[in-house]
Amino acid sequence: MAFCIKCKGVLNFVINGRTMRLQSDGDVTVLVSDQNRSEAHYGEFTMEKRNPKVNATLLVPVDMYVRQIQELCDVAMVVELCDGRTFSTEHASNISQDTYDTKTNLQAVEMIMDEMTELLPLQAAA
Repeated sequence: MAFCIKCKGVLNFVINGRTMRLQSDGDVTVLVSDQNRSEAHYGEFTMEKRNPKVNATLLVPVDMYVRQIQELCDVAMVVELCDGRTFSTEHASNISQDTYDTKTNLQAVEMIMDEMTELLPLQAAA
């Protein structure tokens, strides 16, 4: 998948070594931080730990069972964006409880992991 899906920014979405196509709008949410802040009293806040996660809606490949996507566990994952940012992890698992949409052949996934690595674009590194 080497094209920008309606300029939403996703170039490649790879799970367990396989490139997955996203739904037509290509909407992907990436939460890289492992901190969750919630407001307390008078402008104070509390920090809690959370796991990084990626939310997306995948087009289920013809040669793959829906069950395989719904039961993804401890797999490598890479999300590459148009601006050159790349997010990767070694141990991602799907925790989504969304059902498979038979009319559009779409499956929503919520991939959660222990740690996510973010790589900056090459232009910014130079």
